[in-house]
Amino acid sequence: MGFLTPLSLLFAALSVPIILLYMLKLRRRDVLVSSTLLWQRLLRDREANAPWQRLRRNLLLLLQLLILALLTLALARPFVHTPTVVGGSAVVLLDASASMQATDVSPTRFEAARRAAQEIVSGLGAGDVATIVAVGPRPQVLASATNDRALLRRTLEDAVPTSGSADWEAAFALASAGLAGAQEPRVVIISDGALPETLPPLPGEVRFVGVGGAGNNLAITALATREGPAGPQAFLRVVNYGNIGDADAEPLVEFSANGVLFDAHRLLVPAHGSADLTLTDLPYDLQVLQACLALGGEDALSLDDTAWAVHAPPVSGRVLLVSGGNLFLERALGALPGVELVRLAPDQPLPIEPYDLYVYDGVVTGTLPTGNLWLIGPPSLPLTGGAGGGIGGFFTATAITRVMDDDPLLRYVDLSTVHVLQARAVVPPPGARVLVEADGGPLLFVAERPEGRLAVLTFDLHDSDLPLQIAFPILTANLVDWLLPRGAVRLPVTIRPGDPVPIQPDPETTGIVITAPDGTRHALPVGEELPVFAATDQLGVYLVEQLDQPGISDHVLQSAVLAVNLFDEAESNIAPREVVRVGQAEVGSVTWEEEGRREFWPWLACAALGVLTVEWWTYYVRRSIP
Repeated sequence: MGFLTPLSLLFAALSVPIILLYMLKLRRRDVLVSSTLLWQRLLRDREANAPWQRLRRNLLLLLQLLILALLTLALARPFVHTPTVVGGSAVVLLDASASMQATDVSPTRFEAARRAAQEIVSGLGAGDVATIVAVGPRPQVLASATNDRALLRRTLEDAVPTSGSADWEAAFALASAGLAGAQEPRVVIISDGALPETLPPLPGEVRFVGVGGAGNNLAITALATREGPAGPQAFLRVVNYGNIGDADAEPLVEFSANGVLFDAHRLLVPAHGSADLTLTDLPYDLQVLQACLALGGEDALSLDDTAWAVHAPPVSGRVLLVSGGNLFLERALGALPGVELVRLAPDQPLPIEPYDLYVYDGVVTGTLPTGNLWLIGPPSLPLTGGAGGGIGGFFTATAITRVMDDDPLLRYVDLSTVHVLQARAVVPPPGARVLVEADGGPLLFVAERPEGRLAVLTFDLHDSDLPLQIAFPILTANLVDWLLPRGAVRLPVTIRPGDPVPIQPDPETTGIVITAPDGTRHALPVGEELPVFAATDQLGVYLVEQLDQPGISDHVLQSAVLAVNLFDEAESNIAPREVVRVGQAEVGSVTWEEEGRREFWPWLACAALGVLTVEWWTYYVRRSIP
């Protein structure tokens, strides 16, 4: 044990005057009396209060000396050396993702991670500073570069886990910015190890503190509905990410339509495998389908045991296909329910009556019409209003380098085995979203325009094997579903916690109110910019209402619902990892190696306060006894 301020021990010298005060006797005024018979007690007291007396045992004296000793030790700031994992300038990345709510560690993994962070804070030295970042869908800096351990403890106590995925790239960017210019920077990652393998390097030394026990979890990873020939249909997938003894699981799956339980199925899910289920007997008035795994508390993570799907009415509209002949494209479009497909040769004039969607396959004739457009391998981009991007020659560097997997338009679309011979060098218009990109340029992008929505596939289908892949009809269905109007509020089908949701308001809408699953109401103003709802942190169903006079009559013009689901393999696969990859290096879980300092002066100060209370009570009792 040592002392950070040893000179404070000199306050112990105050014990000398305290003892002298107890040795001094009171001086009293002499008064003559006629007899001492009735003054024996006074005489004894007078003898005891001579100028000096022998020090006798006194409880008040002992208590006062104990108070002085405790306060002196507290001022000296005693400490003991404790093992820790970090010192100096440190950034603590605290995993606050959904998998940290697993209960395989009592009470949860997040609480275990919080305790580990508290141990790091307690082990900080006098000159050490720490930054704490909670890593969720939107990483948040809880405390920035401070050595105030009380503040660090309070921020850790206030931290809460989220229900979404962790954005580790953004967290690494915050850590790098926080350690800029620091000497001997260090980063501590406290997590169960569900980190992507493509993270950039971090400055200084990186250490990983792993939390987690077993990886037992069953999860619903997909739930979707569609309109079938005889009514709504549903598809469900359940994955067994590990069970006790690696055994098969047979959970009971309960289905509710519009909040009413209507069906239940036993589903055999093999260990480390998956099982699918298709329902064809759904109610015709289905709006929201809920699936729930009745497990009886057997798995460690409950967030992915329930899923919701919003059943949207099938797309309907007239589609004009301008093509020289493409059997794959015609079949993919013609197989979509509610689509009335009309084929037109490139040399024929456009009909006068408008269509809901125009599809141009490898040709562009004149100025493109106003409306929703899907261009495939376009030789030019003559959009109305001059909002088109430029088009150059062909490029052959078509190996796919980036795919926006989290975009709803690429839901269930696997492009990993797609090969493209050549593509057009198309410059997307302002505000476009590039969904698939190659070294030579974009392969697929979409854009919102005042004249209508736009989707551009920059290569000819004949120059690729995409029409031979299962991804082609799925991609076609997703794009047509986005391009064709539905006559109601358009909302994304797949939403994960933390995803921003753009909401297209009705022309008469003056305000939007969104009710979260817990009943919280969020108001969105309607202005020149497209309203975006970002408070999608809760799992469940949200009600979206468009009002013409919000706060006055609350007249609802349109209403719709959106569902937020976890659907994340990285979060549902809760098996803890012993090693994480940072840059090109692998970092293993560390033990408490370095020497830290743990002070306990607050305990001494609290003890002094307690003894002071006892001393006051003792004095009060003695004064009250006659």
